[in-house]
Amino acid sequence: MANLDIKIREAEITDLEIILTFIAQKSEFDRAKILLAATAERLQQALFSQPPLVRVLLAEIAGNPVGFAMFYATYSSLLTQPCLWLDDLFVQSPVRGRGVGTALLKHLAQIAESTNCGRMEWTVNAKNAAGIAFYEKQGARILENIRVCRIDGSAISELASK
Repeated sequence: MANLDIKIREAEITDLEIILTFIAQKSEFDRAKILLAATAERLQQALFSQPPLVRVLLAEIAGNPVGFAMFYATYSSLLTQPCLWLDDLFVQSPVRGRGVGTALLKHLAQIAESTNCGRMEWTVNAKNAAGIAFYEKQGARILENIRVCRIDGSAISELASK
């Protein structure tokens, strides 16, 4: 397998449509298309407000976007340090297994290191064996004793009005 010339760069406002395409493709991969509600307007607000709520890295091969990572800063009271939360990582299937995901994670690690982050975290579907193996190969520990808690939709309003 030939080495690919993978370039990682920060997304720009002109990348909104490709990011939306990647989000839609990831929702299909995750079998969560029914939950897809992303719009260009909301994404633009999140990415390009001051300060931005989230950031996106794009992976390109020969100038063509082939994957993305969406991330944002969090904070750990236990570490008393900032942390980096990886919300989405997606690589198009024709180039999976060829170093694109690794390049994205490496760039994220460089950002985390340069901003004194105590850790990087994300979730992975328990049924995504290939994803779990990939993350473990990169040095991630899969925390079996942690569960994601979620309140969404009308449950937010119900809780807020109690």
